[in-house]
Amino acid sequence: MANIYHNERLIIAYASMNPSSKDWSAGVEITWKHDGQRRSHSIGGLADRFKSGADAEQFVINLAKAWIDSNP
Repeated sequence: MANIYHNERLIIAYASMNPSSKDWSAGVEITWKHDGQRRSHSIGGLADRFKSGADAEQFVINLAKAWIDSNP
């Protein structure tokens, strides 16, 4: 699990391994405050698979950063 900030938003990235195929998938939650309220956006259910948890997390971190940059 990785937690990083990008443009004042918290990115919580996670990876999970499929025990039968030994490949990794990932998801991410982005949280921030707006007008005193907590907001969030989740990205999951991706079809992409990876050989390592680190690769999976880096992929969704980049995806989250792109989402943040296009949704100021």
